[in-house]
Amino acid sequence: MAEMECRNIYKTFGSVTALKDVSLRVSSGEVRALFGGNGSGKSTLAKIMGGFVRPDGGELFLDGSPAKFASPAQARKNRVIISAQELSLFPNLSVAQNLALCNIPTKAGRVNGKELRHMAESALKRIHMPELIDKRIEDLPLDQKYMVEFAKALVQKPSILILDEITSALYREEVAIVGEVVKELKNEECGIIFVSHRMPEIYAMCDTITVLRNGGPVGTFRIADKSKNELLSLMTGRDIADVEMEKAVRNTENRKVRMRVENLSLLSKGSRLDLSVYEGEIVGVAGLQGNGQSDLVRALFAVDAPIGMELAGRRIKIRNPQDAVKEGIAFISGERELEGTFANRSIMENVGAVTDLVLKRKSRREEKRGLLEKYHVVMNSLRQQIQTLSGGNQQKVVMARWTAIHPKLILADDPTKGIDVNARRDVHNLFKELVAGGTSVIFVSSDDEELVDLTRTVPFSRVIVMYDGGIVETLCGEDITTENIAACAMPKTNEVEP
Repeated sequence: MAEMECRNIYKTFGSVTALKDVSLRVSSGEVRALFGGNGSGKSTLAKIMGGFVRPDGGELFLDGSPAKFASPAQARKNRVIISAQELSLFPNLSVAQNLALCNIPTKAGRVNGKELRHMAESALKRIHMPELIDKRIEDLPLDQKYMVEFAKALVQKPSILILDEITSALYREEVAIVGEVVKELKNEECGIIFVSHRMPEIYAMCDTITVLRNGGPVGTFRIADKSKNELLSLMTGRDIADVEMEKAVRNTENRKVRMRVENLSLLSKGSRLDLSVYEGEIVGVAGLQGNGQSDLVRALFAVDAPIGMELAGRRIKIRNPQDAVKEGIAFISGERELEGTFANRSIMENVGAVTDLVLKRKSRREEKRGLLEKYHVVMNSLRQQIQTLSGGNQQKVVMARWTAIHPKLILADDPTKGIDVNARRDVHNLFKELVAGGTSVIFVSSDDEELVDLTRTVPFSRVIVMYDGGIVETLCGEDITTENIAACAMPKTNEVEP
């Protein structure tokens, strides 16, 4: 049993106040959500509790006694464990070796290989992934890396567990596994801090919620006492009312085909599919983890192999992403740090990366500033490094970069992953504006509710559901529901009754 308390926590980074007078208490067997927009201070507070960041003011208490964690190692000695978005895995080591790094079993002064393997097997079975034990981290997809990061926290037997946005990169079935383990830990009297932007996860896993805004506390509430819109209103400081969804229409008579591919090969799945996208249409892409959703948009961008397609009425051959860009195809990734931004470069350099470097069409400073203002990017100067912005604002810069080329087709691979609910709303509105102007969008999301919210509020849209590299269902209008998506995404069996 354990109880952790923060009293009047303050933290500044230079002239920026990250936290101001934040207090909360998490008891044994309680799952507490930390909720707020980008820049609200929730990750900073999580890192203070986990020993990664020292507060400038206030105190931490563990089981009623003052606790000063000068490092994550000190927090771990007190069984306060944090599992965060910033992966702490060694890519050249196996999963088993990574799981043991914080608690290496020894025998006679040497690593006890048998015990190490047993420890890893137990943790991986708990997250339903025993097959990963001998694989190297660098060979795993991102979602599995985050699951290993989660398992690494479990190996350390936490009495207080802090989960900072680890579910942002996970698929539905993996989130369900995390939910199962969280429930088990709760029954074992572990106190849990859960940081997430995903409302269904918060409502499914958490007992209570602390809302932060601009670094300060708004309040702590029982989850059962607050609706989604009430929480959004508390987070933003604005009244968020229910929005009546428009009815999606599927009348293609006056629509031109923007992009068509036939017999498209998804190399990783060994499958082939046909797909047409109309002008001014959003096509949502859903499915269980690893069934080809990301492979589809990357194949269309010629990431791994050349591709032939019909685009705006012309048959073309795209040899590589540079060709795709020149043909008016944009690619927006949710992996901002790996595929979206140049972290150490300025906002101005980032927003002009495609027009200036790929198309060799130098855009004026005023054009770039105008785009950023249109997208409501919160910044101090065009010269500041993009990594100083919140995740949501970074993604708006990435969108501004691509929309500067006036794309015919946008390929979006989970573009809102890891950004807060309000920033997600802003990004959705940007996509809606682009579609209203005739741009076509293929939108992959690991969040079914997001696909429902987006496509059912766009007049011309649909959701395709993928399984094993193929399109198994197309949903339109009132048929676009999370229940239908889940049902269509389940593995199909062809059992014959005896």
